[in-house]
Amino acid sequence: MNNKQEIQKMRKVNMKIFPTYKKLAWDYLFFYTIDFLFLTQIKGISASDVVLKSTFYALFSSIMQIPANIIVEFLGRKNSLILGNIFNCFYMVIIMISRNLGDLILAEFVSAVASSIKNIAEPSLLNESIPPSKYKSQIFSKINAKGISGFYLFNAISKIISGILFTINGYLPIICSLVVLILVSVLSIGFIEPLKRKNKSINELLNKKQIKNIKDGFSYILKSERLKALILCSSLIVTLIVILSSYMVSLLKDLRLSSIIIGFIGAIGSYSSFYASKKQEKFHNKFRNKSLMISAILISASSLIAGICGLKAENNTILIAIVILMDLIYYFGQGIYHTLIDKYLRNFSNEEIDTKIFAAKNLFSNIVKAIGGVVASFLLSKTTTAYCMIIIGIIFTIIYILLAKYMKKRVGLKPEEYSEEERKYDELKELD
Repeated sequence: MNNKQEIQKMRKVNMKIFPTYKKLAWDYLFFYTIDFLFLTQIKGISASDVVLKSTFYALFSSIMQIPANIIVEFLGRKNSLILGNIFNCFYMVIIMISRNLGDLILAEFVSAVASSIKNIAEPSLLNESIPPSKYKSQIFSKINAKGISGFYLFNAISKIISGILFTINGYLPIICSLVVLILVSVLSIGFIEPLKRKNKSINELLNKKQIKNIKDGFSYILKSERLKALILCSSLIVTLIVILSSYMVSLLKDLRLSSIIIGFIGAIGSYSSFYASKKQEKFHNKFRNKSLMISAILISASSLIAGICGLKAENNTILIAIVILMDLIYYFGQGIYHTLIDKYLRNFSNEEIDTKIFAAKNLFSNIVKAIGGVVASFLLSKTTTAYCMIIIGIIFTIIYILLAKYMKKRVGLKPEEYSEEERKYDELKELD
């Protein structure tokens, strides 16, 4: 886009649509919490296999990062979002007709393709739609947080509805999720491509120069102490979040709570995430570079305490209440993490490097998630959910304490405290 008016129109349209889009498209509405019950109760798939499916998702997502980066460069950010959302529709259809672990593996491959593309294209589209200024990071965070907090609010409502619908017919929540995904696919058509495409062919994108650009981008990321620390932190936090998304529901199921009650608990949890995302700026201003680690400790501690109480919680109202409280704390920590991580990663970036940073984050996160998923599935096949949560809680709490020491001198510094190499792609240097 060379015309100034076209650029202004693009920024106005994209910044206006993005929060609404994110509210509906960030993740599967009407799906989570109920998905575990649907696959175990309606489809008769074992709990350990349901947990294991996340491992295949992570594995496929790792493989897809570089291809997804090429797809985004070839199709552009807007068209990539449309493609990713269409793949999500296919995912939901496969989930509905799945019968065994093999079907779930296929579904997770389709979901991995969708999320790999979207996780690169979405933050990059927003980043390139905001005009360069010293306030760009705050604007990015504000718009992104508005979308995420809205999603959590919608997710809270959808979990109540899906819990009720599940008791009527187990397929109804999945159908509702598919309808939302179709609407999201239509909504994504409204974006305007922020960067002028050069109509490159696949052969051009795969030529030596383009491969070298990708290689140089990843090489820069691996040399950056700040980005390495953030990506490691992101990988370890999101791994525990994914594990607990199934463990928490499994524990509530073990305590013989109905799908309606579990849906209500999930709804309150989503509201907890909504509240956390709305307060992320205050949380960040108060705790600064400790923000991510505090959210991590909240999540790991909630796993440990919920597991301990879950051992004796059946028919004990007080212990069940504590388990539910830990579930809400888990959601709160998740809300803080998700609204801050992209903000931190996009600092000191421009259009040359931003997609590669998000791709690198997704790549390493999915490798760690794959490992974590195998361990989580193995544990659940050998012992009860409560003991699994205790073991996982202890392991991750220790890891996070060590990680906090590693990150202390690498993340959250003032811009002038970073080296020139760290700020190599910082678009704000041009404004200094």
